[in-house]
Amino acid sequence: MNINFCQIFDSHIELQNADGSPIAAYRFDRNLPKPCFYPLHTAAGRQIAGFQMSDHTWHRGLWFTIKFINKTNFWEENLPFGVQQTIAQPKCECISPQTISIAHKLQWTSQATGAVINEDRTIHFTVMADGTREINWWTSLMPLQDLLLDRTPYTTWGGYGGLAFRAGREVHNTSYLLPGGQTTSAIIGEPHPWALLRGSVDGDADAKISLGIIDHPGNPRSPQPWYAKSGQSYDFMNAAFLFHEPLSVSRGQPLNFRYRILFRDGWWEAGEFAKFATEFAQSPP
Repeated sequence: MNINFCQIFDSHIELQNADGSPIAAYRFDRNLPKPCFYPLHTAAGRQIAGFQMSDHTWHRGLWFTIKFINKTNFWEENLPFGVQQTIAQPKCECISPQTISIAHKLQWTSQATGAVINEDRTIHFTVMADGTREINWWTSLMPLQDLLLDRTPYTTWGGYGGLAFRAGREVHNTSYLLPGGQTTSAIIGEPHPWALLRGSVDGDADAKISLGIIDHPGNPRSPQPWYAKSGQSYDFMNAAFLFHEPLSVSRGQPLNFRYRILFRDGWWEAGEFAKFATEFAQSPP
């Protein structure tokens, strides 16, 4: 399965199959406060990601940010808020016929704080032989000042921040599969090496999809707590490393994260997906 790309200056990178059909797009338009992946298409062409959802307009497909940095909000986009600015156009290249590499330098800044983080983000997007899509996401955050990374403490909601995915309204009848094999409609602060969203999708009465996120054991606070909810067109999952408490980091002390995201048509079972997690855990941080 070959993969091609088309990069549009100051806008986005389109990932396409050899026949020109869409796979995904990485968006970095300067009007977007945060870069993101949207859309995300399965091998059967089903689009599964949500973008600027009416209930949470700052939810955009697959993205990474932190709720509060030195008390300024970098998550919700209610003025004033922090943004992730592109320092240089992302560098995109084919590193194999099946894999595209995206390297993106960002600066996190706000009017209240000034520049707080320089980020080096590297993403490898692979189309596997069976049609599974694999996204390897590395990010290194370099604090430009002493920082307090924080979240809204959980009551009936809260705790979120970090890598997040929001499904589109095409996806429904959803639940989360956990490493122990149990299914649940929500994950509230429980630590797991991975979590997997499974559901049905519009287009066919029997069409099903899976999307899983794997937390690398070298990540801060791994295994990370999860904050995830499903149902009523609100299917959201987040590797929420700040869920239980904030984190202080010193200027010049890098904070490194690595995740693997996989999605496909059909459902994975726990034993099948655990093999991906084991392989990822054994790879270098």
